Amino acid sequence: MQSHNQARANAARRRQAETGESYAAALEAVRLDRLRTLDGVTEAVTPPASRESQDFHDRPVPEVLTELVRYHSHRITRYLYFAIDEGRWREDFAEWQAMTLYKLTDALEHLHLLIGTISAYLRNEGVEPYFLRRYLQVSEDRQVQAYFTPRVEEHLAGLTGQPEPQHSVVWHSVGSHIAARSGWSRPERHEALKVALNALFANYPDDGQAFDHLPPSLRDRVLALIPLMRDADSTAHDVVD
Repeated sequence: MQSHNQARANAARRRQAETGESYAAALEAVRLDRLRTLDGVTEAVTPPASRESQDFHDRPVPEVLTELVRYHSHRITRYLYFAIDEGRWREDFAEWQAMTLYKLTDALEHLHLLIGTISAYLRNEGVEPYFLRRYLQVSEDRQVQAYFTPRVEEHLAGLTGQPEPQHSVVWHSVGSHIAARSGWSRPERHEALKVALNALFANYPDDGQAFDHLPPSLRDRVLALIPLMRDADSTAHDVVD
């Protein structure tokens, strides 16, 4: 069974082939068509009359948000790797069940916290409900509100330098350290992850200019890693053959 995201991607490619429009435009049209077919979602597909507050094009991306994404992406990737590693080397099925689900649910918690904190930040910046529904690909405000958990509000307060809420556990502290790039946050590990992911998932690894968008120090590390990954692939193929 296809995921909703994969089904939308396939529909967008079909629409792109038929209309000649860009993939991004086709995907946006498919998403809006999907919302229009749902019952009782007229409000969800009606943009606000004034978009003045939504014009963030001239504003730089807040550094605190890029650090937030880096921190949680690093954690999520680690947990997903651990889950793969459990499946490859564990022989005890009972232990595999527990350890794999522990890792996957830990990754999911970080993903939900990341999405919710970004959404709550945008909410506080005045982004209108219509756009939050659109960005989160949901049709009702209650689905957006579900992301605004006490942990998210606690995390956002720490990230933005607001007082620690009552009964705060740990996420306010984590948010504060992400903003300060200290303690819970390890920038050097985030950079290592970015290097590895660029080398692994680059669209055009043979293009010498494919990484020009990166800072020179990161670009040099990516270009140095790519040949090593090719050597590893060649060795693996030789063993299989």
